[in-house]
Amino acid sequence: MNAVEERQITLFNEQLKQDIRLRLVKTRHGGSRLLEDFCTALQKAAPKIHIVHEKDESDAPSELRIHSRIRYRAVPLGHELLPFLEALSWVFNEQAQPPLPFSSLLDLLTLPAELKLYIAEQCPFCPAVVQSLLPLAISSQWVHLTVIDAGLYLEEACRDRIQSVPTLVLDEQFRWTGSIKIQEVLEAMIHRDPSKLEADTLMNMIADGNAGLLSSMMLEKDMVFPALVDLLVHPKWPVRLGAMVTLETIAEENPVLAQKTMVPLWERFDTVDDKVKGDILYLVGEIDNGVSIERIQEVLNNRLNYDAEIIEAAEEALEKQNKFGKKTE
Repeated sequence: MNAVEERQITLFNEQLKQDIRLRLVKTRHGGSRLLEDFCTALQKAAPKIHIVHEKDESDAPSELRIHSRIRYRAVPLGHELLPFLEALSWVFNEQAQPPLPFSSLLDLLTLPAELKLYIAEQCPFCPAVVQSLLPLAISSQWVHLTVIDAGLYLEEACRDRIQSVPTLVLDEQFRWTGSIKIQEVLEAMIHRDPSKLEADTLMNMIADGNAGLLSSMMLEKDMVFPALVDLLVHPKWPVRLGAMVTLETIAEENPVLAQKTMVPLWERFDTVDDKVKGDILYLVGEIDNGVSIERIQEVLNNRLNYDAEIIEAAEEALEKQNKFGKKTE
C-alpha cells in the first residue's frame, strides 16, 4: 500500500458513519499472507474498519468477505482500490448506488448465479467490470460475486482456463472476456438449465435458506441434480446436513426419485472418510427401497476393515432395509 492509497483509505474512514466488520478467511493457501498484510494496513489507515479473522485449515483459496454475496480473492489496491471502497460505501454507508441497467432482467432471476471475475492489479480495464458487477450482487439475493486475482490464485485460474483478464465465469457454464455486456450476462443467468448448476451454487442455495426451492426444482424436473451428490459426500458436516435435509424432502414427495442417489453414493463409499460413510449408510436406511441389502452386507462381512461406528450404522441400515422388505411383501 503506497502513500496515495493510504490517503484514499484514510479519507474513506472519515466518511464512514459507523464502524464496519469485514471477514478474512485464512487458509493454507499462499494468498492468505498477502490478504492478511492488506487487512492489517487497511485497519491502520481506517480504524473504523474491523477485520474478523476466520481460520480454515484447508487448501481452499483464502478470501476477504465484504458482504454475504461478495468475496475478494484479490488484494484490492492499485486500480482496484476505488471499486472496493465504493462497494463498502454502498454496503455500509447507505450511499446510493448508480442506477442499475436492465434492472427488470435482474428481477426475473429465480436461481442463484455464481459469478467469478478474474482480474489483475495492473489491468486498466478490470475496474470498470468490477464496478458494473458489484451492484448486481448487492441488489439481488441471487447473485454471488467472487473477484479473483488470476496471478495470485494461479491454480484456480488454470482450472477455469483463464487466458486473459478481465474474464467473467458464470456457474462454470458461460464466460465472457474483455468488454462484458451486463445484458448478456443477465440473460444467461435467467435462461440457465438448473440441472447443470454447480455444487457451490447448490450449497449457497441451501445456506441462504432456499433448500425448499431446490427440492421443488428437482421434483419439478423429476431428477436429482448431479451436484447434490457432491454435497452429500462433502467433507464439511454442515454442508452434508443441508444436502441430506434436501434429499429427505424429495423422498417425502417422490421416494423413487430420491432413491436414484443410492448408486452414485455407493460408488463413492470407499473413497470418503468414516463420517461421510456413516451419513451414506444413514441415507440408505432412510431412503433406499431394499436394493442396497447386498452392499450393506458386504460392509458387515468385512467388518475388520471398518470402525465400530461404521459397522453400527450398517447394522441399523440393514435393519431398516429388512423392515422395508417385509412391508412390501
